[in-house]
Amino acid sequence: HPPLNNTMNSVGLGLTAVLCASATVSADTWTRVLMTEAATRGAVCLDGSPGGFYYRKGTTNKWIIFHQGGGWCSSPTNCLSRSQSALGSSKSWGPNYTDTYEGSALFDTPPFDTFNVIYAMYCDGGSWSGNSEQTVNGTTIYYKGRLLLDALIDELLPMGLAKADEAVYSGCSAGGLTAYVHVDYFHQRMLAVNPSIKVVGIADAMFSLEHNSTAGQPLFPDRMKWGYDTWNNSKSLNEKCVAHYGEAEGWKCMFGANVAPFIESNFFILNSKYDTWQEKAIVGVNCDITTCTGADLEFFLAYGREMLQKLAQVPTRTGAFLGNCPAHCQTGSGGDYYNRDVDGVTIATAISSWYAQAMAHYTDPTFRATRHVATCEKVPCGTDVC
Repeated sequence: HPPLNNTMNSVGLGLTAVLCASATVSADTWTRVLMTEAATRGAVCLDGSPGGFYYRKGTTNKWIIFHQGGGWCSSPTNCLSRSQSALGSSKSWGPNYTDTYEGSALFDTPPFDTFNVIYAMYCDGGSWSGNSEQTVNGTTIYYKGRLLLDALIDELLPMGLAKADEAVYSGCSAGGLTAYVHVDYFHQRMLAVNPSIKVVGIADAMFSLEHNSTAGQPLFPDRMKWGYDTWNNSKSLNEKCVAHYGEAEGWKCMFGANVAPFIESNFFILNSKYDTWQEKAIVGVNCDITTCTGADLEFFLAYGREMLQKLAQVPTRTGAFLGNCPAHCQTGSGGDYYNRDVDGVTIATAISSWYAQAMAHYTDPTFRATRHVATCEKVPCGTDVC
């Protein structure tokens, strides 16, 4: 049986809705779409402007939805400041897709180079999960990530997503966490309109551990606790994960390593054991794995070992590429997608091969995905290439 079945409760699908948005066609075949009609129903960025995405039309009936990264806002004043930037407002978004740092190499590598690509712009500050408002210094801040997610799906269905053969739900950094948190919900939405569709997920970075820093401080856990309460996102996260931890501690489901064991969709984890974002935001060191020394180095190495232990707890149908090279987003221009390898297998080959496997064995409950994992603690590991 597939990871999810088509007997799940359907939700509002908006199939009869007409695409109502402002769009500008760019020279490189990307189209900007602002979800202006959805904004009238409350699906807005932090500042109240409409959300949106960039669209590249493919030559197959297959789709990639890729969520932009950009961290999270973590206090009232921080969210207010963010609402005045491109990560909290669509007012400054240009007509062209330009953020090649994440996703761009994935989009241009077979088989994905023929897919319809959606680059979903990130403007809610909470990985597309919030449902609340807050007044900060007299200004209303809108945490409407879940409404934006539903609006995104509703916009894409009549564009062709409703009849897709295959769909990849993905993202990097905060967008990678979006993939962890929402892939099963997206899968449910798709099965409700197209029971034969094959849906998988890819998370670039954010296989993050719920972990204190080297100084014993819960740096990132405190940020996620604040966000969980402020964004009112307990009903927007992976349901099985929240049920496991309990609603009071549902914030734990904002950690990739915590939610991954509960993901029912076929999934791929791309991460560095010594992630350059996690090194500061979670581990709390001011060095990377190649420059850390003493207690900082030992702590960081232990963190990498724990990441391997967490990976062993996710379903066997989940593929993975976990290298030792210091990195964060690796699917775009900054990740050396075509050269960085583990045991001679590059990231590009690992993901494309996994995808072929996942499609070929989609209905096989015994499917065990290949994992490419650096098990030593040297950088690079053995003959691996960084």
